[in-house]
Amino acid sequence: MSRILVAIQVKQERSKKTLDDLLQSAYELVEAGDPNLLTSRSLSKKSGYSLGTLNKRLTSVEKIFLWAIKKGQQKHLEGISRIIEHFDPTLPMHNLLEQLVDVSMDAILKVNPRVIRFYENRIVKLSNANNFHHFPDVLVPPLLKAINQDQTNTFRPIQEYELKLILRSTAIFIERPIVEGDTFAGTKEHRQMALENLIRLLGR
Repeated sequence: MSRILVAIQVKQERSKKTLDDLLQSAYELVEAGDPNLLTSRSLSKKSGYSLGTLNKRLTSVEKIFLWAIKKGQQKHLEGISRIIEHFDPTLPMHNLLEQLVDVSMDAILKVNPRVIRFYENRIVKLSNANNFHHFPDVLVPPLLKAINQDQTNTFRPIQEYELKLILRSTAIFIERPIVEGDTFAGTKEHRQMALENLIRLLGR
């Protein structure tokens, strides 16, 4: 391999490492839960890279934080998918839905509502803002499979598109009171309301 090709390869590997480091640092800042840390200076300090390097490597510092928030959301949804996939089909619907409500609510309660509002306020500026409430759609395939495998006759037959709408509305039912700071958000009453709503929508 010529010296020129070696130099190009080394440069590409360094660029990739720099970007990976910046992405990981942005994710850790988001996980810290303080929206005041979602800035260029905080990212520079956390990653160890200069502000000049950030400006050179990133088209938008804001977008890297939006990516990090989205990554946390996807991680949460992957955990829910695993719960659904491993659910015992001989157990009644209530057992699964109660798990889903509790896991979802506990995950959202760990996130600073201001971080969620940061994400919402900025994502509406992007072209995909119309899909903002579609994030639960990834749960449709595993949940539809669980419904079809149900041996307790507690789930009603349901079409894919209706299930999408139910999951989107349930996400709002669970999340919005927490984000908006309602006093009953995350309480036993809130959890019970979310669970009963899901049972009405999915049960026979």
